[in-house]
Amino acid sequence: MNSCLYKSTIIHQRKSPKVHAFKYSLFMFYIDLDEIAQLDRSLCLFSLNRLSPYEYRESDHYQNNNRSTKDSILSYLKNQGINREIGKVYLLTHLRSFGHVFNPVSFYFVSDTSGDPLCSIAEVANTFNEQKMYFIPSEETESKQIKNFYVSPFSDLDTQFHFTLKPPTDNLRLTINQSEKQKVFFKSALFGKKVSLTDNKLALYLLRFPAITLSIVFAIHWQAFLLYCKGITVRRKSANRHQQTNTRVYIASKNHPVN
Repeated sequence: MNSCLYKSTIIHQRKSPKVHAFKYSLFMFYIDLDEIAQLDRSLCLFSLNRLSPYEYRESDHYQNNNRSTKDSILSYLKNQGINREIGKVYLLTHLRSFGHVFNPVSFYFVSDTSGDPLCSIAEVANTFNEQKMYFIPSEETESKQIKNFYVSPFSDLDTQFHFTLKPPTDNLRLTINQSEKQKVFFKSALFGKKVSLTDNKLALYLLRFPAITLSIVFAIHWQAFLLYCKGITVRRKSANRHQQTNTRVYIASKNHPVN
C-alpha cells in the first residue's frame, strides 16, 4: 500500500504584535484516496464512514454532490482549470478518533499519470465548522494568497498566506507563513518522519496520542487564551463578513456552501 503515517512536530512562531511560540508532537495519516476501501478491509482500527478508533468520513472533507473525496477533488481541479489526466491524489490529515475530528489544515497532493507532481491543495478549517480550499500549482515554490477566511481571532482577514508545500517522501516538511503589508509576522512548519500504517502502529499511537483531535482543539483554545492574556486585539467572527469568501460548512454528514 502507498498509504502511511507521519510522526510529526508542528511549530508556530508569532513575531508581532507580541512574540509567541509553541510546538506539539502529533501524527497524521497520509492516505492514497484510491486505497480507502482497501484500508477499511485490511485494518481493524481503521474504518470508512463508520465509528471506530480511526474513522475516515468523507463528509469531513471537500465534497461535491455527495461524491467520494477523490471524485470531489477531481471536480474541484477541473474548476481550477486543470485539464491533464489525474493519477494519484494523496491526503495528509487527521481522522476521526472515536467519532470526533478537527483538522486545522489538511493537504491534498495531486500527481499526473506519470507520477509527476501536478498541484497541491490546502484545506484550511476553523472552529466554526468552516473550510476553505487554497489551490497551489506545483510549479510555485511558494504560493501567496489572500486569506479572506476567519482562522484566528488574532489576525486580520485580509492578511496573506504563504504556502510552501512539497509532496512528502520519507520526510515531511511543509510551511504556511502569514504576512501583512508584505511583512511576515507568523510562521508555521510541519515536520515528520514516515511510519508504516499498520494496526500495531495505530494501537501504539492510540496510547501515545489518546483523543488526538480533542487535544488539538484544547491546544488551540489554550494558545488563544495565552495570546489574549498578552493583550492582542481580538477580531470577532461576526465582523467583516464580506471578507469571508468561498467557505464551506461541514456538519456531520452535511456539507453545503456558505459563500
